[in-house]
Amino acid sequence: MVRIIFTIAFVASMLIGVTASADQSRTARSTVQTNRKGPVAKLIELERRKNEWLREKMGR
Repeated sequence: MVRIIFTIAFVASMLIGVTASADQSRTARSTVQTNRKGPVAKLIELERRKNEWLREKMGR
């Protein structure tokens, strides 16, 4: 019984660690993408601003 509880606790802690690690890598990746200043990044930013403007004008 103790072995089963220990195993469940171990698996749960591993899952929490993996999830936290994945969140950190996503955050780091998005930071790198926002620091890029190339023509593609500028086009993506322009598209985002256009979409935001359309959302405001269409009332969504």
